[in-house]
Amino acid sequence: MSNLRQRSLLVIKENNERPLLKKVAAVDLFPKPKEDYSRSQTYRGALVSLVTVVVIGLLVFWEVCSYIFGRDAYTTELSVDTSLSTEVDFNLDITFPRVPCHEVSLDVLDVTGTVNLNVTRNLFKTPVDAQGNFAFIGTRQGVGEYGSFREQSKDDPSSPQFCGRCFINEHQVSMMENKNRCCNTCNDVLNAYDQQGLPRPQKNEVEQCIYELSRINPGCNYKGTLIVKKFGGRLVFAPKRVPGGFLIRDVMRFDSSHIINKLSIGDEHVTRFSRRGVQHPLNGHEFDAQRRFTEIRYFLKVVPTMYLSGKNSASFNATYEYSVQWSHRLTPIGFGHFPSVSLGFDFHPMQVNNYFRRSSFPHFIVQLCGIVGGLFVVLGLIDGLVVWVGKFF
Repeated sequence: MSNLRQRSLLVIKENNERPLLKKVAAVDLFPKPKEDYSRSQTYRGALVSLVTVVVIGLLVFWEVCSYIFGRDAYTTELSVDTSLSTEVDFNLDITFPRVPCHEVSLDVLDVTGTVNLNVTRNLFKTPVDAQGNFAFIGTRQGVGEYGSFREQSKDDPSSPQFCGRCFINEHQVSMMENKNRCCNTCNDVLNAYDQQGLPRPQKNEVEQCIYELSRINPGCNYKGTLIVKKFGGRLVFAPKRVPGGFLIRDVMRFDSSHIINKLSIGDEHVTRFSRRGVQHPLNGHEFDAQRRFTEIRYFLKVVPTMYLSGKNSASFNATYEYSVQWSHRLTPIGFGHFPSVSLGFDFHPMQVNNYFRRSSFPHFIVQLCGIVGGLFVVLGLIDGLVVWVGKFF
């Protein structure tokens, strides 16, 4: 009787609706079923519902993590290198554990025929003791952070205009009577302290004493930024040259063992990123020459690389990445060869463009809605299929 009353009330209510509202109701995309049917809940439906909730939770969690960490924000493209840059920075940090600093030099050669011997500008040679520690622990004149250049020639020991400071502390400089005095050797600095009645500093704190430290320490570290032309060429670490060639004793004693602590190419201040991470293949590479007269050659293929992050496509950071292969052999002394460590490099004509573009937040919300709605529809069909199959068992 109660069901009949409800049906009669619904019929009366529908008949009392206005004609205009009936026309509007005709376009209802979500028709409402009558309440005169019964619903049944089964354990099969509960199982499908549980699977639905778990799958939706996992996919939503995955999508949120992808949006936060930018998993799908990385894209890579190739283009022709059209940059007009003529110089490239090589950021070096290489240690020779068994070659003193005064017996090794760096020569730079390129395919245009330019040869620069015993290059020292913006490169700092530091003696290394038998344990691999720096023998010089002081500060260098006119040098700031790693890779910074000596702005003035008077701060560069390799320059004829070099004017070394006589005291290692700024407050001691104010005690000098002659403010323009130059102390270019280790003895000059020590004598300046004696004249002022001050205790002598340790030699490992005085930049002018680096040569003396090199005489008593077995190793050497090269560190700094080398600027080369954007042509193929080579960086050669070899016995130090003298007028006319090499000293035979330096060639005989040269040990090619080395540790490449760091080697990167391009601007160090550029934030580099990639889906698989940024790699510097030679960082931490060690080579132990078991015998003397060993020649090691590295072949670097340098690729111009651009990094773009954010919506402003006009703002980009350009630098370089590289791949490397290497080989070594014993050098036949007397046939024009000598023990050395050389870094050959060549520039690729193509440029790699790395982009990081995170999708907008509304797009992220649409993806979440698509996941939830799509799974409800698909698993609803699966639930109906399960119910249909269950009728036969």
